[in-house]
Amino acid sequence: MRNFSILLTLLLSATQLCPAQSTDSIRTPWGHLYYHRYGKGEPIIVLSGGPGNSCLQQAEVATELGKTHQAILLEQRGTGLSIPVPMDSTTINLKAAVDDIRLLMEHLHLQQVVIYGHSWGAMLAMNFAVTYPQRVKKLVLACPGYYKFDPVFFTTHINNLRVRMGVHEIGRYDSLEKKITAKLGTAADSAEYNRIIRMSYIYDKTMIDSILKKIDVAPSNTKMQGLMIQDLNRIHYDLSKTLPRYKGPMYVISGAQDALSFYTYELQQVHPSAKLSWIQGSGHFPMFEQQQAFFDALKKVL
Repeated sequence: MRNFSILLTLLLSATQLCPAQSTDSIRTPWGHLYYHRYGKGEPIIVLSGGPGNSCLQQAEVATELGKTHQAILLEQRGTGLSIPVPMDSTTINLKAAVDDIRLLMEHLHLQQVVIYGHSWGAMLAMNFAVTYPQRVKKLVLACPGYYKFDPVFFTTHINNLRVRMGVHEIGRYDSLEKKITAKLGTAADSAEYNRIIRMSYIYDKTMIDSILKKIDVAPSNTKMQGLMIQDLNRIHYDLSKTLPRYKGPMYVISGAQDALSFYTYELQQVHPSAKLSWIQGSGHFPMFEQQQAFFDALKKVL
């Protein structure tokens, strides 16, 4: 389970700080839910990866979308300024995360909306579409994460990461994982461990330093992350039977060399009408590795 939590942590993307056109919040019983708007036109809700990452991970995407649409970048509950009181299992769970999207739509008087999500954000987008299928005009999923928690998927995920490592990296990965799991690792150990795993998510290894700056632009909220993973396990998270409730268009844009690309293939079996686009020369972060190709694919499906 420790490995599972670590891998879900790494289903993230981050990007450079980009100014929003406006920032606002919604008062709730637990605090304030913050969001940022970029541009004008047809609204698109933008959901970042994680769980637990700052919304800054998709700020460049929101900025690009804002050139032709109104991109609404949500600071998901438990991240950034959207910190609930208390922060525990009563405020951080999948149902609450889905309800926050509905609350955002009601606050902005949106009856139906396009939703874009990367990695965990794609998972959250699919869950919203299952819960409120009539309120989703279109789903655009970038490198989607798990559509269900499954031991076989988890093993494939682990093995896809390891096969991308050299002998030295595998040795260090195993050694560092033991130290970190035993809570004996230092900050330097965690940084090295993170770098080794990130390398397996990136196609062009020479880009590791520049991409890490974008991935780690803001610290993730590990408490939120742990609570959400705990809830996903509690509910036996699985969209394999419920996803067909959503009848609208579904577009999936994935890195052709992503260690998680098998999820995309599996997802199309669950939702056969999903239309796939592959970005060559890219792993889990096509918006960083092949930005122009990714933005071109994004504009095409919109």
